[in-house]
Amino acid sequence: MRDTTSRGDLGELEVMTALVRVGRRVLRPVSTGLRYDLAIDNDDGTVVRVQCKTGVLARGRIVFRVCSTDARRHQGVPYHGEVDAFGVFCPQTRATYLVPMSAVGGCATMGCLRVDRPKNGQSKRIRYAADFEIGRTAQT
Repeated sequence: MRDTTSRGDLGELEVMTALVRVGRRVLRPVSTGLRYDLAIDNDDGTVVRVQCKTGVLARGRIVFRVCSTDARRHQGVPYHGEVDAFGVFCPQTRATYLVPMSAVGGCATMGCLRVDRPKNGQSKRIRYAADFEIGRTAQT
């Protein structure tokens, strides 16, 4: 899908659907001018602000933006302090992930989730996609 708006809308719907399927209450803001796309009601008076992204599977990992970019801001504007997590849908894996900001806080522009083990045997500082998959983890 080349139309980025449609691709983003589909990713957002996939994230919402996955969260609802595992019993989470999902809220959508009335305003589209916010930095987050949806919120998860934790049933305790708190919410998790979620920015939805569509990830791309490349070289054994799912890659997604952790900042917003446009023609005026090529370096990107980070989401720190404005979202609590990223909801990531990957069309190639047909899976949806909920990635806390703390897991990708050190990433400047792109975050990645490993689907395959690294070929070089690296084991430290690896974020495996399965650990964040909605419906497979304790956090969801």
